Amino acid sequence: MIKQNQRKFSVINVLIDAVSVSISIIITYLLSQSVQESLEDIFHKEDIVTLIIFSLIIIVTHLIFYKLFDLYSSHRTTRFYYEAVNVLKANMVSFFALELTCLIINNIYNTQIFLIILFIVNTVIIVSYRFFLRKLLRYLRKKGYNKKFIVIIGINNCTEKFIESIKANSSYGYEILGYFNDKTSQIPQYPYLGIFKAIPRYLEANSIDEAVFMINDSNEQKLLRIYSECEKAGIKTSIIPNIFNAFSSRIYVSSFGSVPVISLRKVPLDNKFNAFIKRLCDVVISIICIILFSPLMLGVAIAIKATSDGKVIYKQERVGFNRKKFIMYKFRSMKENSEIADKMTEKDDERCTKVGRFIRRFSIDELPQLFNVLKGNMSLVGPRPETPFFVKEFRKSIPQYMLKHYVKPGMTGWAQVNDLRGGNTSIEERIKYDMYYIENWTLSFDIKILFMTLTKGIFSKNGF
Repeated sequence: MIKQNQRKFSVINVLIDAVSVSISIIITYLLSQSVQESLEDIFHKEDIVTLIIFSLIIIVTHLIFYKLFDLYSSHRTTRFYYEAVNVLKANMVSFFALELTCLIINNIYNTQIFLIILFIVNTVIIVSYRFFLRKLLRYLRKKGYNKKFIVIIGINNCTEKFIESIKANSSYGYEILGYFNDKTSQIPQYPYLGIFKAIPRYLEANSIDEAVFMINDSNEQKLLRIYSECEKAGIKTSIIPNIFNAFSSRIYVSSFGSVPVISLRKVPLDNKFNAFIKRLCDVVISIICIILFSPLMLGVAIAIKATSDGKVIYKQERVGFNRKKFIMYKFRSMKENSEIADKMTEKDDERCTKVGRFIRRFSIDELPQLFNVLKGNMSLVGPRPETPFFVKEFRKSIPQYMLKHYVKPGMTGWAQVNDLRGGNTSIEERIKYDMYYIENWTLSFDIKILFMTLTKGIFSKNGF
């Protein structure tokens, strides 16, 4: 039933995308007189047939790449961000494909402006349409429409958590019809459908969309035999092993050659393209900031030198990317040689100078770290680095602490803009925020954190 609905929905989606691309072509044509003139150079005004053929090529090209980028599959359990990114990728590939086509059949410069404007207009229209469609579908599913019916086969330690997720996400449109199990274990709130031997007959007599296998050590082989019965009935299957209960909810399946591999964490910055983009932004923005803040940094340096003895720049060893040590720069905010290895700075710390207390309050003491960013041992955004002493201490009591070194440390971070900075805040909470950032990194997330740093981060209640 759901498969038929999905096919119908995919066909409707294709038609709406075709209409959307057509509208984008018309809007693009009307937006610029130069576009109209360039097209008239290629297609004579009276040659309407050729113009229609060119439009059809554009529409078909986009639809082909929308299909290749998986935009006609069910996205009920995925974030909208991933769908929007796939639209962007498909439109980019379509743009280059059409540019190549125009290069072959005519002068590329005659259509380049048209294709650039079309790319922008079409991306806005398609992303907006899919955003509102997703909102509408989730609303309808909450009302009981477009349901997807599933049965649970077996019971293990993950079953309760799985059911809670289904209940918490009613907008996904899943409904559990019941469960099969050979043992006495029960799921009280759902009907018992029988022992495993009853599964083939039940699947044949009922319209089921998906079977979820809850595998544990005692029934693994038995459930795997039932898997073939589900395949014969054309039922989509999912497997949730018992061991998953012990791990994070973020589990990813990849492959090592032809062998499936389960990864317990996904780090977007492991992708070389993502890492390159982040590094490029770090270099460009740090150079701009060094130029912009150079008068302020010069003034702070003079104030520090004039009001206290000692060096202007304080250098401290910290632990960074891949657990490697590096020297981090800060404006000296304490009296010379007053640092204590096993003590964090506290509010109203007597070791701070008057100038130091002020620059720490507004995070001005962190500005020299722009040079760390330029050198490459820090990033503008990331988990804050700690000294080797505290890293050694925290790793003993906080199991996930060392995972923060998956990425480069940052001048600011998701924890800091959420008021988790300074020695009087919870390290455990900081790590939760750091891990969320590491596993959910996007360039837009970095930009959001940088803007928050300019407001909430700098004037944090925990700043001192």
